[in-house]
Amino acid sequence: MKQLILLLLILPNLLLAQEIYENSSNQEYLSLGSTENGKRNFLNLKNKKIDWISLSELQQMQQIDILSPHIFWDKVKQNSIGFHASGYEPFWNAIISKNKLQFRLNKEENVKISIDIKSSAITNNFVTIFHSNNGIYGLIRSLPNGTFCEANLDEPASIYEIFIDYKGEIFEGCAHLDKL
Repeated sequence: MKQLILLLLILPNLLLAQEIYENSSNQEYLSLGSTENGKRNFLNLKNKKIDWISLSELQQMQQIDILSPHIFWDKVKQNSIGFHASGYEPFWNAIISKNKLQFRLNKEENVKISIDIKSSAITNNFVTIFHSNNGIYGLIRSLPNGTFCEANLDEPASIYEIFIDYKGEIFEGCAHLDKL
């Protein structure tokens, strides 16, 4: 697992999330990296709600900043947003917040544990590693520019993929940011 994490840290990515845009009303929006029905999701930095903005509206906006992965993760946590993840073979889902993992496997096993999350400070790519005292490890990373993870048709297409090592088995899937 350690070799996999090191390999994923070294691979170069371009990031779609972490960008801050401003509309003509001087309202600022933080990109959260998901796309659905021709719209992208953003955190409205004024009212702290998640808004879906059409691509035509986005073209009228101006990018004013890009946050480092560490500052991005801090801002996401402050606004009660976490990763919602899922995958197949076998079917599983998880919710990852600032210090908790809820992992459900085949509707039979539901694990709720405290985790320690570390974000990369040496790269501009979003890479977050988490682990627990129970021997559960995981990694969330952004995909290269223009690439989306679409493992679940019920979820929006997202730029984040996730790997969870649970009881020695690797669960791979997609993750997207949403309110907890």
